[in-house]
Amino acid sequence: MLRLVKKVFQDLLDRHQFQRTYIPKSAPSAEEAILPFDPADHSIDPEVLKQMIDNREDFVLLDVREVWENKIVQLPETVLIPLKELPKRVNELSLQQEIVVYCHHGVRSLDAVYLLRQLGFKKTTSLIGGIDQWSREIDPTITRY
Repeated sequence: MLRLVKKVFQDLLDRHQFQRTYIPKSAPSAEEAILPFDPADHSIDPEVLKQMIDNREDFVLLDVREVWENKIVQLPETVLIPLKELPKRVNELSLQQEIVVYCHHGVRSLDAVYLLRQLGFKKTTSLIGGIDQWSREIDPTITRY
């Protein structure tokens, strides 16, 4: 009897060309879904960034500070996308491009690097200490705020 019912339903499905859809029993665990992230592996020293700039290496310098902070001081040839806007504006960046992210002290830039890595941006690093450390170690003419 069960075979007959199964066959009838299968014939109906075949006749109406229904597609079978399989729904997973559960979502992946947080451990499986979230990429591991060690800030030390995704950080760059101000001196290394200076060498990259001096050598005219091809990379994007991404400022994730607020607009008002960027108006006070910024590094040359910076792309400004405040951290809170980054999820909406991520399409302005290239997955293939190397990206160095900076903020005031290096906290927001690490958050940005974490977000970008989750979205598939593999070549992203955060400037250690942000623009504040840059002004202390590399360029003292840069305004500190």
